[in-house]
Amino acid sequence: MNPFLAFCSLLALVSAGPTQYFKEEFGDGEAWTSRWVESKYKSDYGKFILSSGKFYGDAEKDKGLQTSQDARFYAISASFDSFGNKDKTLVVQFTVKHEQNIDCGGGYVKLFPSTLKQEDMHGDSEYNIIKLR
Repeated sequence: MNPFLAFCSLLALVSAGPTQYFKEEFGDGEAWTSRWVESKYKSDYGKFILSSGKFYGDAEKDKGLQTSQDARFYAISASFDSFGNKDKTLVVQFTVKHEQNIDCGGGYVKLFPSTLKQEDMHGDSEYNIIKLR
């Protein structure tokens, strides 16, 4: 095999990485509020804030959504373009930082269908995938 062709083939394989459908790093200050929609289904949902929390490596780069009130339910969503992953592996990755010692509680990520009405999202809203943390 021609070494140049082998190199080009290898380069194409390396550069053809996975498709990224959604990524959020909260690096643009309060602009996250235009991408994320807090549900208004119940009036007593807790409010999210942007924070790096009590411990972090970099105060700016480690910012994320933080729950701001104890003993509340929270509901927030961000939309992205529809996609299909038939015959492909789908990886859902997220980070959760628990700063309190709690006896019960937790969090999860749900992937909803594109028909979700974000302001009406609630615990019984239809979803396609759930990932507990």
